[in-house]
Amino acid sequence: RQRHLTIPCEMCIRDSANNDKCACKGAFIDRFVQPSILVLLSKDKMHGFSILRKLQESKDIDYSSIDPTGLYRALKKMESSGIISGEWCTDESAQPRKVYTITDEGRQCLAFWKETLTGYALSIERLARAVSDSLDATNKRFKKM
Repeated sequence: RQRHLTIPCEMCIRDSANNDKCACKGAFIDRFVQPSILVLLSKDKMHGFSILRKLQESKDIDYSSIDPTGLYRALKKMESSGIISGEWCTDESAQPRKVYTITDEGRQCLAFWKETLTGYALSIERLARAVSDSLDATNKRFKKM
């Protein structure tokens, strides 16, 4: 889960109206919704609300504040690109709802995501180490003054 700092960064201060959407607070983590949906659908077919609930309950990424409208927009885009398919299910006990499944193209896309995320993870790990080293060096310089 992402940690939030109590002191905002300079970009947060300059754009105080949108400081919850600052990159330093992980605001762009929602870009990973596509592979997250593909992971869920690789396990079982699901309708949109189930996908939303599973994402909100996820321990992998904090999707607790995911926008339902944005999720349905992503599902529609993923369906039109062919990586998932949707079929309307009509159950007599409930309203009709669209049930999504991953396609062969979606499985291939998920394999590409694996490579991409593995590369990101290595890069992020190196960057986090560099940031930590930089902060440690800065703190040492200020203590000497």
